[in-house]
Amino acid sequence: MDKVLNLLKKLGIELTADQTAQVKEVLGREFVAAEDAAKKNTELEELKKQLADRDKDLEKLKSENNSAELAQKLTELEAKYKTDTENLTAKLTAQETDFAAERLLGGYKFANDRVKKSVLEEFKGKGFKYENGAFIGGKEFLDELKKNEPDVFAKEQQGLFMGSTQSGVSVDSNNLEAQINSGFGFDSK
Repeated sequence: MDKVLNLLKKLGIELTADQTAQVKEVLGREFVAAEDAAKKNTELEELKKQLADRDKDLEKLKSENNSAELAQKLTELEAKYKTDTENLTAKLTAQETDFAAERLLGGYKFANDRVKKSVLEEFKGKGFKYENGAFIGGKEFLDELKKNEPDVFAKEQQGLFMGSTQSGVSVDSNNLEAQINSGFGFDSK
């Protein structure tokens, strides 16, 4: 959703809060997030593979009549399927963690995509534990990086009058009239 809203903003389309809520509602109802689709696709492919393997193994077992041999085969298959299930779970967990890291970094504006990829790799390399939808220590790492290496992040662009060098109005002023007056060099008093 955020990618669509950011794209609209880049295209110069400013939405009101109500319009933003409507867009989010439609996107949430009509579209599946790429990470969810990828996760489901991976899960589906792995399950199809497991079912095909199980069907082959069952056909092979049906053709064998020796009960001792059958018991041994069943034990082997149980171990194999347990391993397959554990591997699939690990793969899905890793995929979920990767998407969560990308989503977290999506909340920051980087100097460029190359820097973002580099930070993402460094972030993944730190091995932050992902629990309850958040990385333990992840946000702190990014805040510390922003503090220590500000060039990694994009410079915040200020509006026409917000960055004014006029001495009468502070940059953080919320008074639009004072900002406009200051921008034109008028005394706002």
